[in-house]
Amino acid sequence: MAFDQTTRNRLATFVKKARDLITDEFTQKFAERFGIADGGTCAPLEKLTHLDEPGLATAALLRERIDYLVNSHPEERDGRAAAVKRLAREQAFSVLNRLAALRLAATRGLILESVGKGYQSKGFQLYNLVAGTGLGATYDRYRRYLFCLCDELAVDLGALFDRHSPHGILFPREPALLGLLDLLNAAELEHLWAEDETIGWIYQYYNDESERKKMREQSSAPRN
Repeated sequence: MAFDQTTRNRLATFVKKARDLITDEFTQKFAERFGIADGGTCAPLEKLTHLDEPGLATAALLRERIDYLVNSHPEERDGRAAAVKRLAREQAFSVLNRLAALRLAATRGLILESVGKGYQSKGFQLYNLVAGTGLGATYDRYRRYLFCLCDELAVDLGALFDRHSPHGILFPREPALLGLLDLLNAAELEHLWAEDETIGWIYQYYNDESERKKMREQSSAPRN
């Protein structure tokens, strides 16, 4: 179906709320867990004594990504602060699009329901029968389930689901994840997950109107 203005406005509101929720979550996580301040100052890795080996590896990857973003956007006057903001936004973008894609795939019968009912989703409930409590609390098991699903789908759709991509380093903590699932599964969006246009509008609305206008002024060429 063609999306009317009311439908597009509803999607735009959803995307903005989801983007802000996860971006704020990752900005907090940078500071609280990985020693990365809003202004771009990064604590030395050896000071992050609360992190285990995988956590330190993630902290190192985030620092590498910040350096890359600083170097690739020399026009930014507040280089490192802008890079941290950009990093939070791109990490949030990956999470939102992966979960939205899973929602779309389940609606089409390509995978078992995995996001549509959160922890009560059929796919996760079957996974739970095998995993039991050996993999931790419900959130930990659900996160691992989604990771397994992404790894399987990455074989054919690596650009979106590759968890080793620098764009998809982080995953939200439980309160933010549950908030995002509530937004994804709102009743007013239910019928939109069967529409092929939905994922395109999510991409379209991730940047707000002022940002889209700025990008159009800089170049009319399509952006990936």
